[in-house]
Amino acid sequence: RLYVGNLHPSVDEYTLLQVFSKFGKVTKLDWLFHKTGLLKGRPRGYAFVEYATAADAMNALATAHGRPLRGRKLVVTFAHQAPLDQHGAAPRARKQVTDAGRPTALSMLKT
Repeated sequence: RLYVGNLHPSVDEYTLLQVFSKFGKVTKLDWLFHKTGLLKGRPRGYAFVEYATAADAMNALATAHGRPLRGRKLVVTFAHQAPLDQHGAAPRARKQVTDAGRPTALSMLKT
């Protein structure tokens, strides 16, 4: 899974598929859009591309990183994943610790 960033706002899914299909079979393209705010519905400027083989992904990474596309140099890296612990498991979310001596808002309402 590759991260593709620094995309010009005029780049669309079709253009990205044309560029990255040259390196191998693209199995998935995640295109992200702003969900709220003034930019709602507009592209976020990055996407994720998955290939059928790791060799295709490596080829795309080596060839496309730094390549200009519509006036901007592409940033292509491996997508970050949560680091695994020594047993190969992803870390769990930390539990929030509360002050045991402080009353909760609910208990204050009851009195």
